[in-house]
Amino acid sequence: MKLDPADMLLALARDLSETRTTLTSGMENVVERLEALEGAEYDDAIAGLRKLLGEVVESVEKLKAKEEEEEPEGPGTAPDWTNLDKEQCQELWDWLLTWCGKILLPVYAQDVWRPCWFRHQQLRIQLTWLCAYWHWSYEKTAPPTRAAEWHMRWWPAIEKFMKDELKECGYVSESLREPLHEIPHEGDDALEYEDFADHGLMDWVSADVARRPDPEKKTSKKDPAG
Repeated sequence: MKLDPADMLLALARDLSETRTTLTSGMENVVERLEALEGAEYDDAIAGLRKLLGEVVESVEKLKAKEEEEEPEGPGTAPDWTNLDKEQCQELWDWLLTWCGKILLPVYAQDVWRPCWFRHQQLRIQLTWLCAYWHWSYEKTAPPTRAAEWHMRWWPAIEKFMKDELKECGYVSESLREPLHEIPHEGDDALEYEDFADHGLMDWVSADVARRPDPEKKTSKKDPAG
């Protein structure tokens, strides 16, 4: 059978057209599937990022709330009396006086207390870190060993220091003829050993605050001089 070249070319062209149509259709299907797959991957990634971001925000909020809840009262741990401005000094005095008056004297120190305690600089410094240690020992998350150490180690050390520091202060007596700081026992100024402070406390605090530098003013970010 003799083949006509024209018929052969026509058949070949028809086969090529069908093949191209099949390939084109197949490619379109592949592209659609790839686009769908990529879209799904992006959606999953975006959803994952959103979930992660939500968890991070939630964690930050919890940490912030915990910090606010556990914010210590007072000026902080072991404050330094040598580097205070007026506001810091007043705050530190208030913090120490409150603790000494409500906790230390009535609970622990009645046998060794003297109303002139605040006039003794080294004692005041020692009581400051003792106060800071006490607050640290009774934080909500503190283990009981902190309080145990405060009672068994730190308070006995300061109690001994107080006895030595204040032994020359008190009432005039046969054994103490010239007290360093006399406790008056007659008249309007009469005091007892366990009284918290003599009548000069507020003047003493005011004088200490007054000699301190003024607080530094905080400059605004919009202030050209800041």
